[in-house]
Amino acid sequence: LAASGAGGSLPAWTWLVPLAGLWLLYPMSSWRDAPLFPTPNGGLRGLATLAPLADGARVLDAGCGLGHGLRALRRAYPVARLEGIEWSWPLALAARAACPQAKVARGDLWAQGWAGHDLVYLFQRPESMARALAKAAAEMRPGTWVASLEFEAADWQAQRVLHCPDGRPLWLYQLPLRPAGASSAGEGGR
Repeated sequence: LAASGAGGSLPAWTWLVPLAGLWLLYPMSSWRDAPLFPTPNGGLRGLATLAPLADGARVLDAGCGLGHGLRALRRAYPVARLEGIEWSWPLALAARAACPQAKVARGDLWAQGWAGHDLVYLFQRPESMARALAKAAAEMRPGTWVASLEFEAADWQAQRVLHCPDGRPLWLYQLPLRPAGASSAGEGGR
């Protein structure tokens, strides 16, 4: 509007409306986390083969956004107990609508405990991966998984890497975590 000249006739306060919408979608406290990164359609195809889970396993999409990841996780693990956590209440509502089989809560993914989950799925930012893996190491039990779409945790060795149809890597870390450079004998899926 400003570039076209049509915005000049609008009262000054109207420019606050889109800003207020953005604030509702992304409250200030969520700015340190990833912006809205939807999981690509078919992006988790093959995940269950590389990170097998028992029927009824608990799977968490930490930062579930609009629910794209929840839908992809539902396709990968049709009998899992899906959960999502999202800070933005409009996005949490959208995720509930997108994947009604999942239990979606509005909250802070860093404050919610990850203990009891068999797999935690993340599509965050590179800067948050060290924090995510530290949280997983402190809270999750041996044999469970952390799956990170696109972003590797540089200090830790992924046990497997799934190459998604669009070419992005899905880094799979199984607890207990191994430092980068540790022996990789017996690993598969790369």
